[in-house]
Amino acid sequence: MKELEVHITSKSLFRSYNINLDDEFAVTFEKELNLLMDSTKSIDAKDLLKAFVQKSYESYERTKELKELIEKLENNE
Repeated sequence: MKELEVHITSKSLFRSYNINLDDEFAVTFEKELNLLMDSTKSIDAKDLLKAFVQKSYESYERTKELKELIEKLENNE
């Protein structure tokens, strides 16, 4: 297991960001983001980092599974 150190910096304690997403993706993104946010519609940096790590791991696992599936399909031809 490798330990990584992550530094999160901010110019202020509270900052709002606007992001533009494709309409269909925005619906899914908003649902998942709402699960992480508190009653003030804010998210702590630690929780955001935790969510990012979780999503990155899920992506890693999916990519690994797809590679294995592609190998199986190529070997069956």
